[in-house]
Formats: sequence, C-alpha cells, structure tokens
Amino acid sequence: MLRVRSSSNRKHGIIPWASGLISLFFPERCPLCRSWLKDLADEGGLCPHCQEDLSLASPPLCPRCGRPYPPGNSSHYCADCLEGKPFYHQARAVFLYRGVLADAVQRFKYGGDIHLAEPLGRFWDLSEWKGKRFDFLVPVPLHPSRLRERGFNQALLLGKVIAAKEGIKILSRTLRRVRRTRPQVELGLKERKENVWQAFAVRDPSPIRGKSILLVDDVLTTGATVNECAKVLKKAGAEEVWVWTLARAV
Repeated sequence: MLRVRSSSNRKHGIIPWASGLISLFFPERCPLCRSWLKDLADEGGLCPHCQEDLSLASPPLCPRCGRPYPPGNSSHYCADCLEGKPFYHQARAVFLYRGVLADAVQRFKYGGDIHLAEPLGRFWDLSEWKGKRFDFLVPVPLHPSRLRERGFNQALLLGKVIAAKEGIKILSRTLRRVRRTRPQVELGLKERKENVWQAFAVRDPSPIRGKSILLVDDVLTTGATVNECAKVLKKAGAEEVWVWTLARAV
C-alpha cells in the first residue's frame, strides 16, 4: 500500500488508491527514482524509499494560498493573503517540493523525462478537489521561445492527465505568455511579482466568461506566476480560478 508523510512528517496513513497505481505506473521500476521493484503489489507502484520520502502538503495551511504551517499551528490566512488578496479563489498542492519528488520534477521539467507526466499527473487522485466540477482546465503557458527550447510545456502534460481523469476540456491556447520572463527561481518575492507583471494575456475571452477555471502548474513557490495568470483570466471574465500544482516549495 502507498504511504506518504504529511507535512508534519507523521504517517498520513494508507491511501486507498494504491491498487489503482499498479496499472498506472511502470510494472518493473519505481516511476520516480527508477529503482527496481521487488513486489509491485505490496509496494503500490512506488519503491519503499519514495513512499517514505513523499510529504503531503497537508493542514495546517493558509485557506487561500495553501501555504503550509509547522505542526501545532491552526489553519489561518497568511500575512501575504491578508495584505493583498490573491486573484485566484484558492490554491492547493499535493506535495511539498523536496526529496525524490523535487528530483522527479527536475528530471521531468529540465531533463526531458516526459514519461514522468503520467505518474506525476496521477497524483491528482490525492487532491481534495478530485471530483469537483470545473468548466475548463488551463495550463500555465510557456513563452513560445522557451517552448521551442524545451520542446514541451510541463503544465500542459500534467493537465492532460488530470483532464482525462476528470473529463474536463483543456483550453491550451486561451492563456498565452506574451513576454519572456527571467526564471523565477533566480528572484526574490518583489522581483518575482515585477517579473511576471503583464506577462500574460487571454486570446479569446468568450469561452471563459462566467466559467470556473482549474489553472494547473508544476510547482508553486510564492504564487506570483499563478496569481498574475488568475488576474488576467478574471479580467477576461472568468468567474473563479482555482490553482492546482503538484508541489509547493517550502
């Protein structure tokens, strides 16, 4: 059975979807670290090391942006959300961005291991929004020049897995990045906000007017990128924007 840790490093317990992973993950190797699996049925599709290393982004959290708090705290709005309410309705991540999960995302995003899109996207099954109705799924776009360099948009690949599971239509060309920005990882909070300011635009607002949008990306750090995307989508007429990421940087 698949077990992962909560953000407080306590055992989260047995997750009932482990049996489904058997048919979803590669039958011989752990999809995250690629180590050989001795007994797939017992390991739930992941090796024991990866099962132990994964940490859920679980409460206590900021109800708005999903920022995790240390154990013993209560869930409350963080200072950033109180100071400036985000344009998105809510943001949630499945895991904390560290360990084997961070390594897998790096290989997926920068190493060209696009086969990881399927197992990483399947972690949507752990989302509290599984089964929630959204009108459209919108991936955070790359600038065309960066898309040509990388050859794929990791957010779109993750989104395709989620959309197939939930029966949501993907709008992959509605939101576009109109200005090439510096990598956010190089910047501080203020610089991140300035970096993505007016970096996105909506091509045709008519499909999203009055609609609920699931905005998908791989990792949320400060939330500057997804908040700018949400601002543009809301300005174009979207009713609500919900942000889902695979991981949350801490």
